[in-house]
Amino acid sequence: MIDEDIWYDEDAGPLVRLYAITGGRAEAPAGDFTLSTIVQRVPGAEPGHDLSLAESTIVELTERPVSVSEIAARLGLPLGPVRVILGDLRDAGLVAVPRTRNAADRPSMSLLEQVLSGLNAL
Repeated sequence: MIDEDIWYDEDAGPLVRLYAITGGRAEAPAGDFTLSTIVQRVPGAEPGHDLSLAESTIVELTERPVSVSEIAARLGLPLGPVRVILGDLRDAGLVAVPRTRNAADRPSMSLLEQVLSGLNAL
């Protein structure tokens, strides 16, 4: 006989297996979301009412830029399932990785050296 109490933890509530959260998928495509990848909600994107608890929590967390590792920590989930969920949310147009600066937008090395020199002079 199966003990049905194993599916319920008085402190945590009903337990859900990770494969149920991710639809049986274990990993997102390699390189999509690393620990330090910054993710943010797409401005103006309206999530539907069919989001899971994990998905809706991630959408809320990404109102401001947040790293994948912070999302995993806040959800209390391993990185793999979080990356799968983030991939789904990205595909749905709800979250995105903010555009990184290109080389033309970065300050020149000479400007950085002048700033460092000025700071050292203080």
